[in-house]
Amino acid sequence: MPRNGHNPERKQFDVELRHDQLGRLGSGVLHFGGNQWACVNLSISDNAPELRTDDAKFDLVKAVTDEGTTFCLCDCKANGIALYADYVIDGDLSNTEFDSISVRYSEISEWFLHWRTVDGSVGEALTWKWIPKDISVTVKTDEGHFDLRSEYRASRSQLGEDLVLHEHVEFVFSAKTSQFSLADVKAKTHELSCLLSILLAYPATIVSVVVSQGSDRFHRVHFPTFERCERNKDDNSFWIQCFIQQPALDGRWQSIFDHYYQSKYRKVCWVRLAGMQRYDGFWEYKTLGYLSLLDSYLAIRFGRGKSSESQPPSSKKVKKFCLNLANQLPAMSAQQREKIVEIACRAFASNSSNFESRYRLAIAATDADIKKIINLSEAEFKLIRCVRNSAAHGNDHGLEQEQFPVVFRAESKIVLLLTYWAFLDFGLTTHDFTACLKSTHNRLALTAVIDRVHMARVTGAAEFFSVTREKLQLLRSIKGLRMFGCCIESENGDLAFSEEFTKRYSDWMHDPTKTSGTPDPEEIFGVGKKQARFVGQGYFECDDERLAVQHIWIIKQTSNVKQKRP
Repeated sequence: MPRNGHNPERKQFDVELRHDQLGRLGSGVLHFGGNQWACVNLSISDNAPELRTDDAKFDLVKAVTDEGTTFCLCDCKANGIALYADYVIDGDLSNTEFDSISVRYSEISEWFLHWRTVDGSVGEALTWKWIPKDISVTVKTDEGHFDLRSEYRASRSQLGEDLVLHEHVEFVFSAKTSQFSLADVKAKTHELSCLLSILLAYPATIVSVVVSQGSDRFHRVHFPTFERCERNKDDNSFWIQCFIQQPALDGRWQSIFDHYYQSKYRKVCWVRLAGMQRYDGFWEYKTLGYLSLLDSYLAIRFGRGKSSESQPPSSKKVKKFCLNLANQLPAMSAQQREKIVEIACRAFASNSSNFESRYRLAIAATDADIKKIINLSEAEFKLIRCVRNSAAHGNDHGLEQEQFPVVFRAESKIVLLLTYWAFLDFGLTTHDFTACLKSTHNRLALTAVIDRVHMARVTGAAEFFSVTREKLQLLRSIKGLRMFGCCIESENGDLAFSEEFTKRYSDWMHDPTKTSGTPDPEEIFGVGKKQARFVGQGYFECDDERLAVQHIWIIKQTSNVKQKRP
């Protein structure tokens, strides 16, 4: 096994099976690992009668290899030709109760340790700096009481002329009142992976699990779990693809875990929100899955009780009723038919809370800036709801070619909404969420096609300058303004394009003799830093019309700074 403890290959051993009460059970070939169920292919001529009984079950069977190594097979079922086990534990154990559970996840160490640096000279001295603070929390629920902490692991190995340094982070659950069971091993590690997956908007996959009995007895546990997502190992930018960054959570982990483990959505909604990140199948069923998840979340949030407002019958049903009325009672006047339709709508109105009404309640209660940033329109919601209904009934979706991008975009917006509500449920804030959207390159934020202009306004990532419509049209006609342009700001705050200062800025950028690449207004324009400011991103706007500008300078007009007249 590699020093980092990660060995996903399927293993095979010739073993003899033993049971503490029943004695020797027979022999066979043990297979486990590779994210598949553990199985012993039994030797037909060499197995005990207990294994031939239909649906025979065993809590713990010991498999001993020819070399004397012992594996514990736990929660076993036999069918006469094979013995299947839910868990395999490296070691000879008399029971399956544990003091601690240590789990390592794929990619999480890379995210957790990204901000630390290594200073010094190779061969002399190296110093690790900015090592993140360890997580150390206590969780108490109706189901149990335990501590959870993160632990930094590091090792080194020599490979020829290369010295290889390995480091990763493990998460350790420590029992407080009662020991962990095997069911706890799977549940605790999965619950934590769901939380991390939602925070990062990337699936955290279990790499290895180790349990302990006492302070010095550690055993590796094998059980099937999700496959690790494929990624380019040469890509060093994984950290920026994560939705939230580790420093944003420093000092807040206790609050996050308190909220998470007390959440009424944890066991139903958040486990599915994390699990859907791995979905790889028909796109219609992915849409069905996310819309059903949204429906489940809304039902838990608002209940399935009565609505305060009556919901009229659907327009489709009303239209059908009108046609039947006209066909079967043609002599009736139009006014009489309208009156009957009105009475029928009141009579058959429902005050039961349904998916659509609960969704509107949730949207109405959502932060106005978040709604505008995610920008899920009414038409998009209706379209994706229709696709969901078609998929649920096995019908053709009936989409036109140009509607497919709309559905995919709406789906990502719904996932983004669910992630936002999850963040709030974890005790994080709207500001935390918008800060993540501002800086992440996560696929979820990209595919949702969010309103980046409003996000820039909310997060302060851009400056906005109000101008008249005539001024906006004039600015649009200036070619040199949109990037690396310069404006003069009058005493009353009006902005005007400066061709002279724009040329100075261009000359400075293309000057090979300049001493520094850092823009200095005194060096570029001959004015002090208080008179000129740099705007990385900005918008000139009038109502809903805007002109985007980047990397521009705004120079205040003084007696020394005059805008030359053409």
